[in-house]
Amino acid sequence: MKKTILFLVTITFLISCSGPLDKQYNEDTLAEDAKEIKEAGDLSDEDAQIMAGWIVRAKMTDEKLEGKTYSEILNEAKDYKKEQEALAEKAKLEEEEKRQRLGSALTVAMYDKGSEKYDYQEYLTYSLAFENKTDKEIRAFKGSISIQDLFETEIKTISLTIDDPIKAGETFKGTYTTDYNQFKDEDIRLKNKDMDDLNIVWTPEKIIFSDGSSLE
Repeated sequence: MKKTILFLVTITFLISCSGPLDKQYNEDTLAEDAKEIKEAGDLSDEDAQIMAGWIVRAKMTDEKLEGKTYSEILNEAKDYKKEQEALAEKAKLEEEEKRQRLGSALTVAMYDKGSEKYDYQEYLTYSLAFENKTDKEIRAFKGSISIQDLFETEIKTISLTIDDPIKAGETFKGTYTTDYNQFKDEDIRLKNKDMDDLNIVWTPEKIIFSDGSSLE
């Protein structure tokens, strides 16, 4: 008798603990299930968005969700999100390591900026100094310069491909231009900013030395 009572109590407890998240996914009842889950208050807004995004992704990739509970689907989505965040963080660290490694070989500074007009077109001008800090002559290099405000918010990015040789330990200076568009906010902001109100971030991509070796 006691075993029977204990069994009934256990079954009752399990039934009372089940909720809409324990239901199996069914595309035909998805709208009703989503409403029930929302009304139950078992999911945060963030988790709800994660699960919804995972269901949409499954439909786009023809992945079958039938047979899985909504709770299992949510856990799969969270695991995938963690993997993507870890991968993104790894890529970010690798890019930063590369930026510092190549940046220590070739430093770049912008010491002046301005604007000029010719042939009815206005241009923004950038005076840059490139210092070769290696013991080998640099034959060519490419990378990008991010021009930011004092809050490190990017205003404009300039891509550079330079094939002017720079001897070991020496500095090369050059002035470069980009078209000025009076209707583009980034160009207007940059034109009106003083040099003291700008931060310059150099991101090198590849450096080729005159001896045929390279850094990338």
